[in-house]
Amino acid sequence: MRRNTALATIALTALAMTGAASLPAQAADRPSAAVATSGIQAPAPASAPAEQAQPAAAAEKSVTVTVSMDQIGRGAAIAEALRGIKTDDRGAFVRDAVDKAFNAAGGRHNVMLFNLSQNYNDQFQGTRVYANVKWGNNHYGLWIFESGQFTNNGDGGWINWGFVGWYERNGGHVQFNRSW
Repeated sequence: MRRNTALATIALTALAMTGAASLPAQAADRPSAAVATSGIQAPAPASAPAEQAQPAAAAEKSVTVTVSMDQIGRGAAIAEALRGIKTDDRGAFVRDAVDKAFNAAGGRHNVMLFNLSQNYNDQFQGTRVYANVKWGNNHYGLWIFESGQFTNNGDGGWINWGFVGWYERNGGHVQFNRSW
């Protein structure tokens, strides 16, 4: 019986750390703070020795943010929100970063976070904030802007880009509109 409990604990921990059971498919349309599941740990069996009670947690990546342009006066709040993200999952980091930047900027501008090692073309109008964001060894650009377009010529997926706002997407091309 003890072996079955230990196997169940390992299975639940694996699900939680990979996020395999964290979100329905339609939840990927908009980033959510509830996405980061890597910190969830399954409870240890009551009869397990103390050294087996806590699964080894993966090391969280550090976040550094350098704001080089801030026309709305919220750069410090945005940087603080991004530095507060604690996860070792790259996709969850991008989802959380976009959501937190959108909210910290006041919720009325478009937001794009993009992996700068990928090829892209940006044509933003009314850029209000630009920041370089480093998560672990990955470098991202963060734009908060009024309107414009962005083309991802590289690899897609949450590990490389995320955006929120008022937009129309056609594959790797996104047309952003003003919120007002």
